[in-house]
Amino acid sequence: MSAVFFVVLATCLGMSQAAKPNYPIYKVGGDVSAPRPISTVVPAPPESVNSPVKVRVSFVVAPDGSVTNVRLLKRSNSDFDNFAVGVVSKWKFESATKEGSPVAVRLEAEVRSHRP
Repeated sequence: MSAVFFVVLATCLGMSQAAKPNYPIYKVGGDVSAPRPISTVVPAPPESVNSPVKVRVSFVVAPDGSVTNVRLLKRSNSDFDNFAVGVVSKWKFESATKEGSPVAVRLEAEVRSHRP
């Protein structure tokens, strides 16, 4: 049991260290323009989420427009929390810019459960 826990813990720690960006992260405003959403689809939640819920997430839009470093700021239930982090991780943006060059910015968003 303790060996399994260690492997899981080591894997999680390794993933968190790999997620550290090697570029500065800016706030939108002033000479930093906001990224433009290209694809921010939120599909129907898992069947286990059968009531309206919402979470608030923080994430970084990298200079290439991909999303990294997704963090939960306001949680709901674990099934929807995991779903929301996975969904936001797949979003794509046109890069934020500073002085005409692509830069990384931190954003926040609310993800709500919905059924089609």
